[in-house]
Amino acid sequence: MRYRVSRKINLSNIDAKLWPYETEDIEVSDADSFEEAQKKVDQYYNERIGYYKAMAQNKNQPSPQPSMPFPSPTTGGAPVLPATQPLTTAPIQQPAPQQYSNQPPAEFNV
Repeated sequence: MRYRVSRKINLSNIDAKLWPYETEDIEVSDADSFEEAQKKVDQYYNERIGYYKAMAQNKNQPSPQPSMPFPSPTTGGAPVLPATQPLTTAPIQQPAPQQYSNQPPAEFNV
């Protein structure tokens, strides 16, 4: 017998400004026991909660402003840019588009 457990994350509980109405469903549907299914769902649930908390924390932090966007004459002048070289290799060829068929593959023909 296979066991199935599902759980829902309400993302507005983490950050209502970023995700006011979003939810995420987590499900394990091929476990040998109920305890195993519950353990897998809880583990994945905690990982996703941590992921969304980190995203919310990252979005809520103000982005650092550069202290001096342009080099000043007293710090040594303009930055050194790398020299550009002409392309010496052939461009990458795109693969040919695949052809699709409504017929089953040959190995399925009996």
